[in-house]
Amino acid sequence: MKLHFLRLSLPLSLPVSAARLEGSLTEQVAQELGQPAQLLRWSLTAVEGDRAWVEVVATTDDGHSD
Repeated sequence: MKLHFLRLSLPLSLPVSAARLEGSLTEQVAQELGQPAQLLRWSLTAVEGDRAWVEVVATTDDGHSD
């Protein structure tokens, strides 16, 4: 298992919900890392206009069992 820390910018669409934001984050983290990832924690750190800045802690499987 590998641990990743990312700071991402996402477009905001109204209405905003935590479930919708988490779904978008899961997709964007997988794209950034090039593989499926499990979100451990995320935090909305700023909103600038129609963009949200989010810090994410996620894990990916490195092919080894723990």
